[in-house]
Amino acid sequence: MEKYAFIRKYNAVMIFLMITVTVLILAREILIPMAWALYLALVTYPLANRLERWKMNRAMSSLTIVFSLVLFLVVVILFFSSEIIGFSSDITLTGDALEGIARETLGDLEHFVGVEVASTDNLIKSAMEKLGGWLVKELSAVGTSLTGLTLMLVYLFFFLYYRSLFRHYMSVSYSGDRLARMKDIVLKSSHVASGYIRGTLVLTLLMAILSIIIFWIFGVRHAFFLAVFVAVLNIIPYIGNLIAFAVVFLVVFVTKDSVGISLGVLGCLYVANLLQENIGRPLIVGSEMDMNGFFVFVSVVIGGTIWGISGMILFIPITAVVKIALEVNPHWQHTAILFGSLPKPVPPPVTTTGTEISEEK
Repeated sequence: MEKYAFIRKYNAVMIFLMITVTVLILAREILIPMAWALYLALVTYPLANRLERWKMNRAMSSLTIVFSLVLFLVVVILFFSSEIIGFSSDITLTGDALEGIARETLGDLEHFVGVEVASTDNLIKSAMEKLGGWLVKELSAVGTSLTGLTLMLVYLFFFLYYRSLFRHYMSVSYSGDRLARMKDIVLKSSHVASGYIRGTLVLTLLMAILSIIIFWIFGVRHAFFLAVFVAVLNIIPYIGNLIAFAVVFLVVFVTKDSVGISLGVLGCLYVANLLQENIGRPLIVGSEMDMNGFFVFVSVVIGGTIWGISGMILFIPITAVVKIALEVNPHWQHTAILFGSLPKPVPPPVTTTGTEISEEK
């Protein structure tokens, strides 16, 4: 009977996971703005509480936060638009230079091998089309479209305005140990998610400052824009750094026409990233997430597969919330161990030999 009970439990878990992934994929246009709004609500609800203590009603405090976010988004969009316009000429030069490098490399390869590899124009055109298609697909999933942004702002207003309803729902639906467990999950999840987002924003600002200093030292053009680009991609663990460093290396190599400067910029960015990850992140974010690197990487990969770039960012705190739910549930506490860090080694007990005892006497 225990064998069949395990099979039924395993089947139930697999069916639940398949249904969850299917819903996440099919309803991504609705769920991505909702997820962003939920995390923004977790970050801004302390500000909403403070505004309400200043004799501002619930609707006005929620609208104030939403309009402040709209103003911030407008400033960001105007900044990137102006920087992209100034950067467009260098992008054209970079593309022409990369095309020349590709032609020369393929020509040398054909001469060395003695076999025609392929048409250079077709290879370059195919590579650029694939890269452009991937960028369009990924950027469209970030939620920067007008519909996605509008939905996110509307969701954010409702989450802030009706935030007390969830607390009332829990007190009515649960009681005793279950109510205490649910409150524990909600409090820990809110603390972890808001702490992760605030810490990530601080680390992003820190990485932007370090990057712009590096670019100014090496005389890289459009230093401010590239620094923001590196800092934003740094939000995505592992994968974001690789993409940012590769793009910066190509841009610096083409604009400065020097391998030494390009490698110097890349090395300084790598050192800055090491300082941020090993000093800044433990101090700012702390051990709130308490997840090992494997599950962080898996969260990024699965999130990117399901929700694109938004999933790469959002699935890390979502996985942390799942870990908290497992820890609170007595039936699944042992599973949560797999999500955490390695246990600290226990020092061996100190044994006293007979010689030491006789010396003490």
